[in-house]
Amino acid sequence: MEQQAVARRNFKDDLIRGAFMLLFFVAARCVSILVSVIALFQFLCVLIAGKPNDNAKDFGKNLSLYAAEIIQFLSYNTDTKPWPYSKWPEEKPSVPESTVESGE
Repeated sequence: MEQQAVARRNFKDDLIRGAFMLLFFVAARCVSILVSVIALFQFLCVLIAGKPNDNAKDFGKNLSLYAAEIIQFLSYNTDTKPWPYSKWPEEKPSVPESTVESGE
């Protein structure tokens, strides 16, 4: 009898996870559209200003981390739900190493 209760509980949990998976599958499709928009915007920035937009680069990097979190959740590699159920992934901008050669 107890085994049936455990099986029933797991089935309900699986159905809830399935609903979240459907939600994040839709979010993944939206992310792919955003990536296309960012790519087009960056291309136009390079044509007009001669360099990519730094804010769009940072957002694109964070968006790629978000997409990775979605894929991890959808493929059952983690049970942690991506944003908006957890913190938005942010990678701190790295400080580039100096490329100035010493004059020795």
